[in-house]
Amino acid sequence: MCHYQPWEDDSPPTEDHAQSTRNGSDPVVAGWHSWETRIAMLEARIARAEARLDGLEARMLYQQKALHVTFVLFLGTLIYAIWK
Repeated sequence: MCHYQPWEDDSPPTEDHAQSTRNGSDPVVAGWHSWETRIAMLEARIARAEARLDGLEARMLYQQKALHVTFVLFLGTLIYAIWK
């Protein structure tokens, strides 16, 4: 495990942050992803989830119609069996 070993002329982290923001390079924005990129990725995930949900809704309506047809056939068969 590596331990942090400060240099002799190391400044406190608050000074480093103040210097970097004065220079115009915010370490958060210069990090792995900027906020705009993260928001775009989340919007893409939401769009995929909505598309998947639309597909599930269409499949559910199709199965609901099939269930109604099956119920009508069952009811017709039951009435025919009682009548005979």
